[in-house]
Amino acid sequence: MASVTIHYQVIFTLQRMELTVKRLALIELDNEVPERAEAILGAIPRLEVRRGNRQTLKINGGTHALLVLGGIAPYAKVTAKLITELVRPGRIPLVVTERLSKSVRMELEKAGCSYVDGTGAAHLEGPGFLVHIDPNAGRQEGALPVPRGLGAVSVRAIQVLLTEPKQPWSVTELAMTAEVSTGEAHKVLKRLESEGFITTSGLAGRKRRVVSNPAELLDWLATVPAARKIHSRLGGFIYGSNVDDAFNRIAFNAQKSKMNWAITGAAAARIMGVRAVTAVPTTLIRVPSKPGLLTAATELGIEPVDSGANVVLIADVGDVGTRQAIPFAPVRLAPPVRIWLDMLGEPRGEDAAALFREAALEY
Repeated sequence: MASVTIHYQVIFTLQRMELTVKRLALIELDNEVPERAEAILGAIPRLEVRRGNRQTLKINGGTHALLVLGGIAPYAKVTAKLITELVRPGRIPLVVTERLSKSVRMELEKAGCSYVDGTGAAHLEGPGFLVHIDPNAGRQEGALPVPRGLGAVSVRAIQVLLTEPKQPWSVTELAMTAEVSTGEAHKVLKRLESEGFITTSGLAGRKRRVVSNPAELLDWLATVPAARKIHSRLGGFIYGSNVDDAFNRIAFNAQKSKMNWAITGAAAARIMGVRAVTAVPTTLIRVPSKPGLLTAATELGIEPVDSGANVVLIADVGDVGTRQAIPFAPVRLAPPVRIWLDMLGEPRGEDAAALFREAALEY
């Protein structure tokens, strides 16, 4: 089978060489396909998109029937198999959505599904052709090291930037909002500028920074060791006739002891109304790292246990979850970016985090 695998670097090289090949494929969409799906497809280099009466893909000298699935965002791995079973033979299933995680893209490829997402990732596969575009190929092939030199306090500042990604920030404004020193805020902004994640305008005291691509910065933050490191945790149990009753008990005890705390992970997503998982066996709660987890458990009315825990206390080093906690009566929730980061470490975390990211972060 003839196949063509193309990465962005190769495309750019072909353009600089001014070759006569102007397009890889032509996709025809009928009126049922949403405009946003058309825009996502049209952003892929050398992929021409136009409206017509059918959904077809013209490539490698052949014309193939398409089924564009613009309203499906496959987060669970089982979804790819279900898509192929729903599509009748002779039609190529093409998933078009804002963002697909790497693991879901791999599952779609294994199932023989084509996809294009808003980050520039594309995989078109059918009889006699294979086109694969990976927008992150350059970074992967360069074997860039894991970002280092950033501690938990820096992570807290980056979380604030991602909470308001369109806001122009000065060093002083970031320091005040994130509750970090001006030196720390300056270090973070300078680092992100060197990494290409923020753009600047103005001079001296009027200088402002704006996050240029929140999605890329969020992906990068997840690779920073301090962003996802759990320094210490403690499993515990608190009785409640139901989950809400248990939350009420914890909230009451926390208020009585004046403890700063925040629910995070899948439990927080569920409280926010994002059903990232069908069941939440344990609730992650971030508490101050001092005077210690045992003290925190006592003040919250949680009994430490070796097995059967329904609560896990996490030492909130750097106050990444508790400093900007959001009141969500009667409980307190960690900032959405922190919730997403903590979800990545839970069972089935990547799929659940992808769903939460799409619904709550929207980038």
